Amino acid sequence: MKPLKDGIESLYDVFSQYTASGMEYCDCGCIDPEDVKRLYSKPLRQLEEADLAAYHGSALFTIGELEHYKHFLPRYFEIYATKRKSALNDLYDISAKLLYANWQDWPINEVQAIRDFVLADWCEFVNKSESDISTSDLEDYLHFFGIEQLIQLWDVVHSENGLKNFVLFFFYYGNQILDLKLILNQENAAAALRSMIDVENLINLLEEEYFKNEENDKAYAEKVSVVLQMIEQQLKVDQIR
Repeated sequence: MKPLKDGIESLYDVFSQYTASGMEYCDCGCIDPEDVKRLYSKPLRQLEEADLAAYHGSALFTIGELEHYKHFLPRYFEIYATKRKSALNDLYDISAKLLYANWQDWPINEVQAIRDFVLADWCEFVNKSESDISTSDLEDYLHFFGIEQLIQLWDVVHSENGLKNFVLFFFYYGNQILDLKLILNQENAAAALRSMIDVENLINLLEEEYFKNEENDKAYAEKVSVVLQMIEQQLKVDQIR
């Protein structure tokens, strides 16, 4: 698994053949020429979010061609990885544009670079950061990978943040998961997510997590307790069956 920084560097390397030269845009007034000038105002890696903000929504529609979008794509991914949910163009926005551009039909090295980045970003998101993971976050990543692969990389055993993120996610969505009623991108993802409760030693990990936080973070410890009870009850039901 590539570190996230390596995934970003790979994007710049793979897409370095593309430039912003010869980019035309609609002259009906829907595109501000000043916004276009900002795209050329600095080297790619120095462009700030404000410089790129106006371009993404119009790219491939009223400004530029596919090769121009590919030129800017690594910078969009890099800014997203830095800001995540607060980015003006988040993973949902980028995935929607990629879908329109039929990205899975691009040259294999470009497809692989995107997949490597997204997978590294997912691991950073669930295992290395304290992330308030929602179902919409999962849906964004499901545009690139299946739910089973994402779950396999969610490390609740060896990652402190991975376990905490699991606790908070399960606290809010556990009932839907255990009832097999969690729908993501129009598909039932509950069965795959439910497999996470079968992780070896999970009960002990949750008990340790509770005692570790019961004094310093009571609100979180209460959530751990609720999740622990939910899972213990479900495991008992499973044994009876």
